[in-house]
Amino acid sequence: MTNKENYRAYLQKQLDGWVEEVNALRKKVGAAGSEAMKNMPEQIKILENKIDQGTAKLKELAETNEDAWESVKDGFESAWKSLSAGFKDAATKFKWERDKD
Repeated sequence: MTNKENYRAYLQKQLDGWVEEVNALRKKVGAAGSEAMKNMPEQIKILENKIDQGTAKLKELAETNEDAWESVKDGFESAWKSLSAGFKDAATKFKWERDKD
């Protein structure tokens, strides 16, 4: 397996974890049903948007050939770190809003 393939598999695993986290949060929101939770669908949409962005980045990575991968690797890693931080920030805000109830 090439470095690019290993990296893509690692990112896919991280993205799958984000999907699982959003699904778990969605279940908690559905079970809570309180007035304080009414804005949570908006927060979930923010998280889902991050997942969509991650999916697009993985598609971009898959379409990059090995030679080009070496030249764009640093920029791709930087973009993924930013996306990951954005997801974590949004998830933290979601949990904080949920816990205020």
